[in-house]
Amino acid sequence: MESTPHLYISALPFSPVKSIIYREFSPKYSNLAQIVDGGDLHWPNLQLTIRGYLFTSVTFSADGKRIASGSWDKTICLWDAETGLQLGSPLTGHTGGVTSVAFSPDGKRIASGSHDSTICLWDAETGLQLGSPLTGHTDFVTSVAFSPDGKRIASNPSDKTICLWDAETGLQLGSPLTGHTQGVTSVAFSPDGKRIASCSYDRTICLWDAETQLQLGSPLTGHSHRVTSVPFSPDGKRIASGSFDKTICLWDAETGLQLGSPLTGHTDFVTSVAFSPDGKRIASGSDDSTICLWDAETGLPLGSPLTGHTNFVTSVAFSPDGKRVVSGSHDNTIHMWDCPPDHDVGSLFSYHIPTQTLFPLCYSPNPSHALLDSNVYTHKTDFNTPHIRALMGLQSGGWISSPEGHLLLWVPSYMPRPLLYLPSTLYVLGKRTKLDLSKMVHGSQWVRCNYPHDVVGK
Repeated sequence: MESTPHLYISALPFSPVKSIIYREFSPKYSNLAQIVDGGDLHWPNLQLTIRGYLFTSVTFSADGKRIASGSWDKTICLWDAETGLQLGSPLTGHTGGVTSVAFSPDGKRIASGSHDSTICLWDAETGLQLGSPLTGHTDFVTSVAFSPDGKRIASNPSDKTICLWDAETGLQLGSPLTGHTQGVTSVAFSPDGKRIASCSYDRTICLWDAETQLQLGSPLTGHSHRVTSVPFSPDGKRIASGSFDKTICLWDAETGLQLGSPLTGHTDFVTSVAFSPDGKRIASGSDDSTICLWDAETGLPLGSPLTGHTNFVTSVAFSPDGKRVVSGSHDNTIHMWDCPPDHDVGSLFSYHIPTQTLFPLCYSPNPSHALLDSNVYTHKTDFNTPHIRALMGLQSGGWISSPEGHLLLWVPSYMPRPLLYLPSTLYVLGKRTKLDLSKMVHGSQWVRCNYPHDVVGK
């Protein structure tokens, strides 16, 4: 049981059926536990969890190797996007909670906005602050964004204005952009750097000429509550907006017309929205603690919501290759989700093996086997009786053990983990996963797991 081959082979039945491992090796090992119902098609979407404190903003570097996060503990942290390990010490200097972080396009600098009403610039390699904080806002800063050429920074406080800054000198460029009637919540540059989009508590989106700083046309209206996020699509032709009205809207960035109906599915405020690098998908985070993926053309949801956070999701971002989504939350975690373009998000498979395979288990008289013959196991045994149910249980480490305490098989941590029941040959792991153990070889016989038409106990 403690051998490496045994551990790997025992885990094979739990591999997703569309994974390379399952497709390649499951036909060669027929005498293992089998999932009858409720297994996964793909590996779990949640690939990595980073723990910290009340994350407010997360973003990828341009090469996808690092994640920057802002937090209410007044710090910015850098993380290795593959391992989740923190890179260096937290960046300190703000005197209020950090509300927004952004990498420069070349990945060499980070801009951060804070409740202390300042913007700070940081060397992304050394973590050192570059110059003095950018000051001039009269209220807390809610959003910062670099222009595509990295030469300007747009920021907004909650005082109804947007400011532009020279990213090299830190000097403010012109006067604040005014037009919103309530506090501004987020800003974004268009991919060509010629326009800026902003959104506000006033339920509108405004477009601005980034050179002249003049407003372009009338505000975009349609949301019934404050708007929280306004990213441009990678081609600059569309804008997505998230709102406290629990919806996401798509807009034509040239005409300002709404494209189709609002995207609905979240059950609480939408706090953050992001386009995938190819512009075909949208990710949204919400106070309902979930992340949703959407088809950017049809507006239809892609699979089920991604669940795992236990508090408000405050920020979402796609990796540069579009295969991952990172989310920050007030549950003190950052989650990394595996979301390649061809992935059926949140999908489960369900199939049933023929009933003739569900024979009673044959308990071996050989004391070297894990499942010993025992008089307590009969077809009339009441497995709901506490002392019987306790004979076989799921240990805290994830192992199913025999009455004598031998380890039988290990259940992955992402599988449901309630009580195990023993009606005939089926273990029922929660409401979704059923295992058939009728063909599973065990104990000293496990080496026969790849024998054709083997019978348990022979």
